Amino acid sequence: MGYEEIARANHRKGNSCSVSLFKAFADKLGMSEDEAGRLAPPPRSEGGKCGGFLAGRKLLEMIKPEAVEEFEKSFLEQNGDDKCASLIMKRRLQGKNCNDLVGETANIIESLL
Repeated sequence: MGYEEIARANHRKGNSCSVSLFKAFADKLGMSEDEAGRLAPPPRSEGGKCGGFLAGRKLLEMIKPEAVEEFEKSFLEQNGDDKCASLIMKRRLQGKNCNDLVGETANIIESLL
């Protein structure tokens, strides 16, 4: 399975968006999924920002710091916002959900590694 599929599966198991992404990229962090999951930032912990956005930024800070700015730019271009509540509303109108966002965010992260 690729990173997108792993992240989506983690999310379907009940993990938050940020934990799902951290567990998916545990191999890149050189640790187990459980260890990686404990490092994930709490969703909405920074001014209501999306857990996927926060996780992507933190993962890249740890793995490839020079890619953080590009991640932020790509995420915002793709989603138009980084706030959890507004993303949930926009996605519902598009027939999408947080699991879709987790998968899309995993793809952005992977493309920058």
